[in-house]
Amino acid sequence: MMIIAIKAMFLVYAIFCTNEQAFSACQTGLPKKYEHLQPGKVVAAYFAGFDIYRKAAYKVEDIYPIAHKLTHIIYAFAVPNPKTGLCELPDLRADVGMSKESLAKKKSDHVSAGGNFEKLLTLKQKHPHLKILLSIGGGTYSKYISEIAQKGGTLKFAQSCIDMLDRYECKIKGKDGKGERSVFIEYEGLFDGIDIDWEWKNGSEFSQTAQDFVAMTAFFRKSLDIRSLQKKTKQFLTCALQANISIYKSISLSNIASLVDWVNVMTYDFAGKFSKEVGLNAPLCNSWSVYSVDKTIHGLMSKGVSPERLVLGIPLYGHVFDKTDGSIGASFEKTKASRSLSYRTIKEKYLQNKACKYSWHNDASAPSLYCSTDKLFISFDDEKSIQEKVDYAYKNKLKGIALWRLAHDDDDHSLVHAIQMKA
Repeated sequence: MMIIAIKAMFLVYAIFCTNEQAFSACQTGLPKKYEHLQPGKVVAAYFAGFDIYRKAAYKVEDIYPIAHKLTHIIYAFAVPNPKTGLCELPDLRADVGMSKESLAKKKSDHVSAGGNFEKLLTLKQKHPHLKILLSIGGGTYSKYISEIAQKGGTLKFAQSCIDMLDRYECKIKGKDGKGERSVFIEYEGLFDGIDIDWEWKNGSEFSQTAQDFVAMTAFFRKSLDIRSLQKKTKQFLTCALQANISIYKSISLSNIASLVDWVNVMTYDFAGKFSKEVGLNAPLCNSWSVYSVDKTIHGLMSKGVSPERLVLGIPLYGHVFDKTDGSIGASFEKTKASRSLSYRTIKEKYLQNKACKYSWHNDASAPSLYCSTDKLFISFDDEKSIQEKVDYAYKNKLKGIALWRLAHDDDDHSLVHAIQMKA
């Protein structure tokens, strides 16, 4: 779900559009075969464990004011260890409130989790409607899943992720540095499933990777179905979806969609500092470019993916373009100012700056800012554009929406509070 890996989204046109469609506005209606469906009510949000370290730290406690607005929290990330081939927690202090040194001092081989996991358990107890999923991979760590897959260790890795849903086995070395023992960190009842965020880079190995991805997803599905019977409660399986022509030449989207409860479609990063020219981060529709939310979603439907398996990804951040005249399609310079910024920062630094002019792009249903003094163009989502995306999801019978990520909102959770799901 991370920004770096989503550069591949620029290939979406090659997958979904023809030359004749290149500059069309939003499609006028839902395909007839889907008209009978009812829109879903999923409001999922990613919470990243590492956000507790931000300058404007975002903690589990900050979720309480908006917990009633959410249906699912997706915890990012559990990560692959390319040496062991296992799924691991990247930061024990943040995730479970302990270090290996402190665990080594424990006399018992079973200890209760602290940190984010303990706090999320408490949150869930106070808001029992919430379901919490463990996300594995992410843009930074996905390359290690690919390394494991190349060694034939995909299913072993997947099983280790399943094993992590109730407890985490931490290997502790003996006092003399020889031997080791296992300490199990317990948090049973916290997680309700898995979110697969395996993001692929362009390459020649897609055919085999696609087979590994399908096999791993099928393994997760079977294991979570068994777990559902054991726990007597629904266990969810979701995945994040890039739009990348090299991937979809090798993989059946409808097959993947049949294995998961839904797909979190990464409908953002259509333009950023990695672009050749100024554009909008997540335009709903447009008449000036081949990239949009609508073209991605309807392209997926055309590939046989039902809207009841699609969750619309919504960014709570934007992109800054430097040294430009502020028009769509203009050139810009890639300086330190050209970067991604949270809505929190955009609001504080630019949106409330009288030197920056606000514009609304009707075709895109998206806002932007232009600060003429500094020659900065900022593309972002605000309360109005997010609600229009929510309405779009409802109109197109999608399963719901997914937010990346909670820490990017302002202190008042303005963007989350703007979400009004229809009854």
